[in-house]
Amino acid sequence: MYAKTPIALVLLSCILLTGCASQTTYTQRDREHYRATLDEMMTTDQSYRSAISWGTTDEQELAKLKALDDDAHMKEFVRRRSEGIKLDPELEKQLWEKQIAIDRANTDRLMQLVERYGWPDEDMPGGAFSDPVPILIHMQMDDAERVLPVLRDEVLAGRMPGKQYAMIFDRKRQHDGKPQLYGTAQAFDSKTRTVLAPAVVDIEETNAARAEIGLEPLVEFRITDAKTAAGG
Repeated sequence: MYAKTPIALVLLSCILLTGCASQTTYTQRDREHYRATLDEMMTTDQSYRSAISWGTTDEQELAKLKALDDDAHMKEFVRRRSEGIKLDPELEKQLWEKQIAIDRANTDRLMQLVERYGWPDEDMPGGAFSDPVPILIHMQMDDAERVLPVLRDEVLAGRMPGKQYAMIFDRKRQHDGKPQLYGTAQAFDSKTRTVLAPAVVDIEETNAARAEIGLEPLVEFRITDAKTAAGG
């Protein structure tokens, strides 16, 4: 008679030796669906945001503005802001309502994909995927409460870059009036016209938190009060 191996031991061996309990089997259809959905979301992410930003709904004008190189883009953006070029307030309000609805839907769709397949990284079969970070940068901050724990798991699993997670985490903290933790947000000094080093409250706490998600210690930083580190 053979001794029975405990099921728990079998599962543990499987995880340690092959990772079979943590891997997802992707079909070609899965990969194509994931990629197509991300591409679609990246398009809808700018459905109304560009018009609001540039102060025009003219499609031809928006196409020309989109084609500008970085320097020309910045100069034109500054010019429009200085000249007060913007949409009618009521129209802008309506467009924001539509864009926010899209942003919420995109956040939901993205998290469904991440929870099913994991964060799309360079090792995922099927080639390059669109970077989903802009979707999360534009998500409504009340959605971040449920999103951030999932993203942290993806970072610890080695699928999502820690820097991307840290940036979204710090943005949420500052939105809530709390000091940033990872030191990803910088400030622009209008007097000296220079970008200041990140403001943090406790550099030891910051670097310990960065180490947990695979980031190098923060070398350039400012030790400030909580309000300044919160972006105030």
